[in-house]
Amino acid sequence: LVATAKQKNVNFMFEASVGGGIPIIRALNSCLTADRIEEISGIVNGTTNYILTKMAEEGCEFEEVLKEAQEKGYAEKDPTADIEGYDAGRKIAILTSLIAGQQVDFEDVHTEGISRITATDILYAKKLDRVIKLLATSRQTDDTYTVMVAPFLLPKDHPLYTVNGVFNAVFVRGNMLGDAMFYGSGAGSLPTASAVVADVVELAKHIGRHIELEWRPEKLVIADYKKQTTKFFVRTAADADHIERIFGTVQYIKVPEVTGETGFVTSEMTEEDFEKKAAELGTVLQTIRFH
Repeated sequence: LVATAKQKNVNFMFEASVGGGIPIIRALNSCLTADRIEEISGIVNGTTNYILTKMAEEGCEFEEVLKEAQEKGYAEKDPTADIEGYDAGRKIAILTSLIAGQQVDFEDVHTEGISRITATDILYAKKLDRVIKLLATSRQTDDTYTVMVAPFLLPKDHPLYTVNGVFNAVFVRGNMLGDAMFYGSGAGSLPTASAVVADVVELAKHIGRHIELEWRPEKLVIADYKKQTTKFFVRTAADADHIERIFGTVQYIKVPEVTGETGFVTSEMTEEDFEKKAAELGTVLQTIRFH
C-alpha cells in the first residue's frame, strides 16, 4: 500500500492503527525524524491492560475479569488476538517498520500473552513493589532491533507503571531526545475517529503531492530475542537446594498467602541461558521478565 500510494502520487495514512487517538505514528514520521530511536516500549492493547489493572486492583482471577471485560464490550467474543498478544505484536511490527525504514513481519515477533497470569502472580508483583503489564517492545540491537511482546514486571519509577484501565501509552527513547511518553485513549469510537479525521485533514493538505514515507519493502531481519539479557521472576515447586544448584544466588520472594511453592528472582542472564536452566529445574509454575 505504501508503494502503491507513491506510484499513484497519493498518500496512505494509518495513524489509528496503533494507539487509537494517540498521535504516535505522526510523531515518529515527523517530529522524531532527527533521532535514532533506540527503544519503543508500549502498552498498546486496552483490553489486556484493563484485565491486568482489574486483577491488580481487586485480586481477581484472569477468567473472571475477561468475562467482565467481554460484558462491558472491552473484549471481543473471541478475545484470542488481544489476550495472546497478537494484536500488540502487529502494532509493534508497524512501529518498528517505521523507525527502521524496512518491512517487519509480525509473524517474526516473539509473542506471549496474559492468559497464564494468575491472582497469585499479582500477589508476588505487589510484594516486589512492581506491576505486571503486557508490553510490546522494540530495542535497537546493533544494526537491527530486538522485538517482542510479553508480560513484564515494571518498577514504580517506570513511566508505564501508572498506565491503567483501557488507556494506552508508548514510551520512546531517542539518541538525542532522550525519553518521551505518549499517553491517551488507545481505543473507542471517538479517539479512533479523532486519529482518522486528523489523517483526512493531512491528506487534504497534500492533494497532488506524495509525502515520502521511509518504509522499504525489503524485510528487516530482527535480532534473536534469546540473546537479550534480563532478570526473571520464577514460581516453582522445587526446593531451595535444587534452585540454587541450577541458578546459583537468587532472591527469594515470600508471600504469606501463598504456600506449597517457591518464588524467586534470578540474576541477569540471557533468555537462552534461562530456558536451559528452567528446563533443568522442571516444575516451573510461572515465569515473568523484569523490565
